Amino acid sequence: MGVAPAGIEASNTGHHHLIVDAPTPAAGAPIPADANHLHFGGGQTETTIELAPGEHTLQLVLGDFLHRPHDKAVVSEVITITVE
Repeated sequence: MGVAPAGIEASNTGHHHLIVDAPTPAAGAPIPADANHLHFGGGQTETTIELAPGEHTLQLVLGDFLHRPHDKAVVSEVITITVE
């Protein structure tokens, strides 16, 4: 899969969404845009985020040009981190 900005429809591409402390988004439905669903619609491949101290879950989901998970989902494993 390649990385392309939101709104650009191209085969085998998408853009990242970082899911923080939320379940994996449903297939076929647009990924929400809120504090738990961070969109990287410009095609960004790195970022820095601030999280409150404590335990958090993180997951990357590649979304299509309309912010929907691909039909065959391209997702990372859910990881748990602890912020001190």
